[in-house]
Amino acid sequence: MKRCSTCNKPLRGRQRKFCSRTCKNADTNNRHQSYVAQQYRGRERKLELIRRKGAECEHCGYDKNYAALEFHHSRPHEKEFQLDIRALSNRRWDAVLEEAKKCVLLCANCHAEEHNPDCVL
Repeated sequence: MKRCSTCNKPLRGRQRKFCSRTCKNADTNNRHQSYVAQQYRGRERKLELIRRKGAECEHCGYDKNYAALEFHHSRPHEKEFQLDIRALSNRRWDAVLEEAKKCVLLCANCHAEEHNPDCVL
């Protein structure tokens, strides 16, 4: 006898994997909305955006570690949301691509210098 993959109750009739909508939703939420899944999705999307932007800092050419590459909105008044891991994992991909068009790819150092040009030693 087949059993529900979430709660282990016996399946009836045309049920193939889940005994109810509640069990199906619980399974889907566990796979897609878990923190680990969100982090993975966000990192994969960031890597894809970095590749699309040339995979290096547009000012200095840094290309060693993708964690040090950031998206800089050159026209902040047009910014709708920040392109951080959280936004990358939870927003629609087409919205992320539209927001990325407004950005340049900078390393963390060049990004800090861009935002703080007067902080010179």
